[in-house]
Amino acid sequence: MKKRFVALFLAFVLVCTLLAGCASKTETPAKTETPAAAETTTETTTEASAATETETEAPAEEADPRAEKIKIGFSVSGFDNENFVYMDQLMSKYCSENNIEYLTAAHNSESSALMEIMENFMAAGVNGVIFQNFEPDSINGTLEEMIEKGIKVVSYDSDNVPEGTTGCWICSNYDTGVVIGTAAADFINSELDGVCNYFIMNSKVAFMQDRVQGIIDTIAEKCPNSTLAYEPPKIVLAEAVETFSNMLTACPDVQVVCTGYSTCATNIIAEWLPEIQRKGGDLSKYGVFTCDCTNLDLEYMAQTVKGENILRSTVDLGLKELVPMGMITQCEAAIRGLDCEYAEGEVVTFPHDLVDLTNYEETAAKYNVEI
Repeated sequence: MKKRFVALFLAFVLVCTLLAGCASKTETPAKTETPAAAETTTETTTEASAATETETEAPAEEADPRAEKIKIGFSVSGFDNENFVYMDQLMSKYCSENNIEYLTAAHNSESSALMEIMENFMAAGVNGVIFQNFEPDSINGTLEEMIEKGIKVVSYDSDNVPEGTTGCWICSNYDTGVVIGTAAADFINSELDGVCNYFIMNSKVAFMQDRVQGIIDTIAEKCPNSTLAYEPPKIVLAEAVETFSNMLTACPDVQVVCTGYSTCATNIIAEWLPEIQRKGGDLSKYGVFTCDCTNLDLEYMAQTVKGENILRSTVDLGLKELVPMGMITQCEAAIRGLDCEYAEGEVVTFPHDLVDLTNYEETAAKYNVEI
């Protein structure tokens, strides 16, 4: 009896043990689900954080530096000069493309007119001015007032300016005169045996007088047997043709004429060339030498090669592109705080490259001039 009880007890314990083991195996999968869920939650949170961080780090769009309209005034002696017309067209186009209001006025090389123009520019609220500075002493007081008001000032043709001027664009006028005079002297020595009568057209504009002096000195040195046939009076452009006619009456056998700028030269040619042809003159023995490299200069030189004209050389000062684009970008950069090739306060000297009958075609191609 006792042995049977023990056997039953052991069987009961064994059954309980087996039931307990089955219960443990059933609960295990439920416990393993929790880490997977936690891992998924962690990954989702990490991805959300990364997305938020990416959105935060995205750079903001830069403000347009030309969003605000500015105003720039441009003044030169007159727009009867081809290069001034061309400069005006280039700068006007640039301004229209870069949110700049553009004002122009001609001062006719008169101090009072220039001062009035500057006053008008200030009244119009300009941010900057670019102007032909033909008589610095008379305008410097007005420039100082403009600079005090924060107006950016770019001077063309003179570096005699007040402190704080934004930029100066100048020609080495005496050296330019030497280039003109050398071209004339080479023609006199090679084609006229070093002997002729010649005229040099002078000007009332101070900087142009330096250019004329360079011409006078060079021809006198290189052609000692030639004669300056008429003491050149100081004139403005409007007086050029009449003055030349008077000189020609006094010395009809002149063969060479030099001028400091193109419009004067081409106006004289229009008067002189028909007279030479009327008299049956040999055009190869006449020559006009000038400066500025206008389109008309290049056209006239093409005609000279064909034996139909007498303009033999000009000087490229960079007025077709370098100077106007340099001045307007320098002025705008100073107003807007932009980077520019020409720093604020910089003085830039024009090139003075000879253009003659040997290279005029290359120059015309460079500037897309049809001749």
